[in-house]
Amino acid sequence: MSDQHARPNVVLVVMDDLGYGDLSCMGNPILRTPRIDSVAGDGITMRHMYATSSVCTPSRAALLTGRYPQRVGLPKVLAPEHGTGLSSFEYTLPAMMRDVGYRTAMFGKWHLGCRPEHYPTRHGFDEYAGLLYSNDMHPIEMFEGDRVSTAEVDQAALTAAYTDQAVDFISRNADGPFFVYLAYTMPHIPLHVEDEFAGRSAGGRYGDVVESLDHHIGRVLDTLDDLGLADDTLVMVTSDNGPWFEGSTGGLRGNKLHTYEGGIRVPFVARWPGRIPAGTNSDEPVCLFDLLPTLAALAGGTVPPDRPVDGVDISSVLTGGTAPEPRALYFFHWWTLNAVREGPWKLHLDRHPRDLNRAQGKELPQLFNLELDPGECYDLGHGHPEVVERLTELGRRFETEIAGQRLAAEARAAGRVSPTSAAPS
Repeated sequence: MSDQHARPNVVLVVMDDLGYGDLSCMGNPILRTPRIDSVAGDGITMRHMYATSSVCTPSRAALLTGRYPQRVGLPKVLAPEHGTGLSSFEYTLPAMMRDVGYRTAMFGKWHLGCRPEHYPTRHGFDEYAGLLYSNDMHPIEMFEGDRVSTAEVDQAALTAAYTDQAVDFISRNADGPFFVYLAYTMPHIPLHVEDEFAGRSAGGRYGDVVESLDHHIGRVLDTLDDLGLADDTLVMVTSDNGPWFEGSTGGLRGNKLHTYEGGIRVPFVARWPGRIPAGTNSDEPVCLFDLLPTLAALAGGTVPPDRPVDGVDISSVLTGGTAPEPRALYFFHWWTLNAVREGPWKLHLDRHPRDLNRAQGKELPQLFNLELDPGECYDLGHGHPEVVERLTELGRRFETEIAGQRLAAEARAAGRVSPTSAAPS
């Protein structure tokens, strides 16, 4: 690695509603994803990577801030008519990267508010082009910077267009360092795909879309190769949550909207030649909000000391080692704690949607050992009451902590207080 690029360039690819089992490197026997598979083959597959939420806005809020979305005041999906969004109080991943000299760009789906104060260019990105919210929300408008560039969006062309912009940005900033957040709109429904890929996959239209995404991610990899940047660039590919009406969870229970594993465990592969050993697998429980402190460590940035930051530096895991220390992960539906994971154990305390027999007291809490039972089929709570008690207490304490911060977080997200004068959450 050159001295110039001792700090890596970073390309972070996040697909929308891609399932844990939708990649052939994750065992999918139908869909073909050779370019993403090559990232796994040349680097690491993190098989226990979590989103903080099973829906997009809170998941993305956590990814960019390193904090649970409840702390950020964005625990549920935003619609265009909502007035809330990412507060300027939040210190984001791109802002951190820019502060240490990176050029930063985002291309794709934002979904963290659509008022001017919420735009990506107000939160650390030097350049932005994409949709401000999901492709099933209206009006569908393409933004560039802080203005609408077109209200006539051809969704079938979005994947190629975002990739074109990412390739152009990388080419213009090849002397680095740079950070690219490539947040593809697909495979969120409604599904759209360019004619070149229509009907090619054995997985139907959904498969066509995933294989198109794989092709275009390959174009980014080719650009890095052509510019001689592959060895100096950390590439990460993942999803914001589990699949919705189609897609594979790889045998995990539940899907999008659920805090079962199928809704919150996401595929994650990364490569950084010379730093990440090729063909590595990790079963350490990690979370997308760990990326901010991890990239801070790798890029020479800092994590703000004036607020709780939930992510931890997992650079040791990323490069093939072990996690720094055990911890619990908490999964919410809006403001209600649904589940706690610690080590192999996962305790379900509440659920959305709630099963009918919940009111009869016949279901929850449920305790699963994810090492033995990743499909969450067999409740072990009766045999391990001490684990149930410990995780219940952890959950109670954390939910109480979050509840104490709720009013301030909601006020910041709604713009009802000055972020500069707000007390840390």
